[in-house]
Amino acid sequence: MLWTAFLLGLAGSLHCVAMCGPLMLALPLSRSERWGAIGQTLVYQFGRIGTYILLGLLFGLLGKGVALAGFQQVLSIVAGGMMLVAAFFAVEWERTARAVPGMQRMTRWVQQRIGQLMRAHTLGATLGIGMLNGLLPCGLVYAAIAGAISMADGRQGGLFMALFGLGTLPLLLLLMSTGQRFSPEWRRRFRLVQPALLAVAGLLLLSRGMHLDLSLFESAVPKAGLECH
Repeated sequence: MLWTAFLLGLAGSLHCVAMCGPLMLALPLSRSERWGAIGQTLVYQFGRIGTYILLGLLFGLLGKGVALAGFQQVLSIVAGGMMLVAAFFAVEWERTARAVPGMQRMTRWVQQRIGQLMRAHTLGATLGIGMLNGLLPCGLVYAAIAGAISMADGRQGGLFMALFGLGTLPLLLLLMSTGQRFSPEWRRRFRLVQPALLAVAGLLLLSRGMHLDLSLFESAVPKAGLECH
């Protein structure tokens, strides 16, 4: 089930390019030294994925409490349903998230801090920008968090979010290495693949949630045995 997270990140990486691409292209990277720019890029991505891991740890522990209450299967079904909705319908999860009390204030604070760090040309600032970017409203991240909750374990939730972040890396690194956005033709191709990968990830979580534990039923019903007369 953890590879579902990687599929989700890979499927949603085009969304990441659209949402985070402008910020990434505007990073104060070292333009004179290629290896310096690569190092700063990796530091930024490490900060972003680090925030995802912390969120996974937190919400994985939350899911553990929910699982102890007997709702783990429900969580898996809800997470899978969210991914299927994201695969087939254009739902603006970000707009929904901004309606949550306090979310707009937090988003403004994050954006202001990113703006301040953008004026600094240090690795620490680059790391901070990446970490703060992981807190910006993103429907794809919310779907991944739902999957992390369904893991019902802090470490598993952190690993789920780590694999999700790694899934988003290939396209984002390609964007930063080329320094320009993808052409309309490539975006069209990505859009054809994205719903299929999201649907596969959603179906995997749905399958996990709908898997019934028949052990109690089997122990309650006596097994039929052969009787010789």
